[in-house]
Amino acid sequence: MSSPTLSFSPSDIPDLTGKVALVTGANVGIGFETAYFLASHNATVYLACRSESRALSAIDTLQARLKAARVDAKLYYHNLDLGSIKTAKSSADDFLTKETRLDILIANAGVLGNQWTSEWEYEPMFYTNHLGHFAFVTTLLPLIEKTASLTHDVRIVCTTSKALTMTSPTIDYNSITERPKDADAPRHLGQFANAMKVYGQGKLANLYFAKELDRRYREKGVWVNAPHPGWVGGTELGLHEAFDMFGFITKRIVNFLHTWFAMKTTDGAATQTYLATSPRVPEYGIHGQYLMPRNNWLWKYQGPQVINLGAPYQNEEEWSKLWQWSEEVVKKELAK
Repeated sequence: MSSPTLSFSPSDIPDLTGKVALVTGANVGIGFETAYFLASHNATVYLACRSESRALSAIDTLQARLKAARVDAKLYYHNLDLGSIKTAKSSADDFLTKETRLDILIANAGVLGNQWTSEWEYEPMFYTNHLGHFAFVTTLLPLIEKTASLTHDVRIVCTTSKALTMTSPTIDYNSITERPKDADAPRHLGQFANAMKVYGQGKLANLYFAKELDRRYREKGVWVNAPHPGWVGGTELGLHEAFDMFGFITKRIVNFLHTWFAMKTTDGAATQTYLATSPRVPEYGIHGQYLMPRNNWLWKYQGPQVINLGAPYQNEEEWSKLWQWSEEVVKKELAK
């Protein structure tokens, strides 16, 4: 049976009054627009970010937009640093003291190109993109399960990337734990291919984490999916690191490409907002899936689509192995 044709429009978002949402990395780009979509339909939205000043500035901007739309905004800053398992766990524990429910959790934050410096015991992109989120999300699961027992409709969105196809469908744990010999060398173009491969490993982990979450919690009313938002401008993802590798001219090239070819941030936020809010998700039985945007020949966003990555990505042993390995890493880090 083929997948149904999916569509998204902000007007399709149902009234979210009473629902509590948490979006990581919501101070800029896709996360920012996702927070707007949710708040504009009356959800209480927490912007989980590392920088308080940037998050509060984002909230001010969002509140101005929502006031113009005549929406009474319920936006709050929540401190979250995914670059530390201990602080990610503490952040989740803190959230548990703030709310008695959690209806929507969007693990949106991500980094690209971060250099493996001396303080990192694990590859920093994988650590931040997967392990930080793993510690944060799994700590929130009791609250998520409690909410699902009442509503039978909690959404978890683990934002991934098409970059996961740039690496093997089997996670190479050695590349995550063994510091490369040229880690301290100045940035250069030769590092780009390996950086993208390792970034892809983290994005693959986002997908497998979503699939294992789905396998464990789907019968409890939790709908978990992993979208690739598309090539989106205005996200800041990896720009500073790319400038180091490619030189100052990169900024002009990237800005040109983003202006003329990349999707708008609102379109980049659309697929994960669909998964977080649409009644069609349970109606069509969309869970444990990888989705990406469907665009027309002018690169205009048409809606989300479910993508079948093939049998190598459906290995439940790989999903379970990642979960168990991640649990051991978190346990080890928290014991320090």
